[in-house]
Amino acid sequence: MRKLILIAVILILPSALWAQSGSTSFDFMLIGSSSRAAAMGEAYTAVGGDAASLFFNPATLRLSNRTQFSLMHLSYLNDVTQENFTLASGSESFRFGLGFYYGQTANIERRADIPTDDPLGKFDEHNFVASFSWAIPVTEKINFGNSVKWAYQKIELYDASALALDLGATYNLNSNISLGTSIRNIGTKPRFISKSYDLPREFRLGAAYAVTGQSALSGLLGVADIVLPHWGNQDMKLDLGAEYTYQKLLTLRAGYGIGYESKGLAIGGGIAYQNYDFDYAYTPARHNLSNMHRLTLRVEL
Repeated sequence: MRKLILIAVILILPSALWAQSGSTSFDFMLIGSSSRAAAMGEAYTAVGGDAASLFFNPATLRLSNRTQFSLMHLSYLNDVTQENFTLASGSESFRFGLGFYYGQTANIERRADIPTDDPLGKFDEHNFVASFSWAIPVTEKINFGNSVKWAYQKIELYDASALALDLGATYNLNSNISLGTSIRNIGTKPRFISKSYDLPREFRLGAAYAVTGQSALSGLLGVADIVLPHWGNQDMKLDLGAEYTYQKLLTLRAGYGIGYESKGLAIGGGIAYQNYDFDYAYTPARHNLSNMHRLTLRVEL
């Protein structure tokens, strides 16, 4: 029965992405909370072992049985920053995660309808997301997860908030191949003054292949995600990525996003020391936009 319910949820819910129409807001909810994921092109729907993976698919909490937390700092456009904290813990029968994301855009110029050389003043934008996630096994190979999120944004004197859900599932085909699917940001419409906006919803379908054993390529992980968005131009996107870990000490990563207006290549890496992982990701932007730098500390307890 649980398998039938899960299959029905996965097949029916993608239609909810386009159940509403209109422009979207709260785009900060699309900014990933993991340097590892960013360096792999955010092809992360079927990847576990990282507390921040719950951002892309809450069911991936079940792909690790350790307690882990991560702290990430992101900066771009000189005055835009984001700080992320995620925690994953629990038992084999019930895993849970917590996420807190705070972002700020400083020194936005205020101008009148008539252009002037000097701004009338400056103000800041603030945004915040708090989430609780959980994941359970459905069978030995299938896991199901859910995230409940509250998002808030304040722009000068105006603010808005929204409640949202993420739903996800993973399927372990064998010891090398994992599949994942998620639908993100289903929820209420934030309302600024007199106008309401849709949340930036998306449906993801991903796969991960890990090379294990005594092969010369042992430590290589290849990943791919298909993304069906309800934001931007709404065309299908493809995220591709890979990482190679040497002796569980040094990791190199690269990724590429196909179909995006502002991003493509991503690179990064990580260094592991005992229970600590330090990750970095660099995402060069297209069209003269600002490049993104992400730094993450991951700790396993």
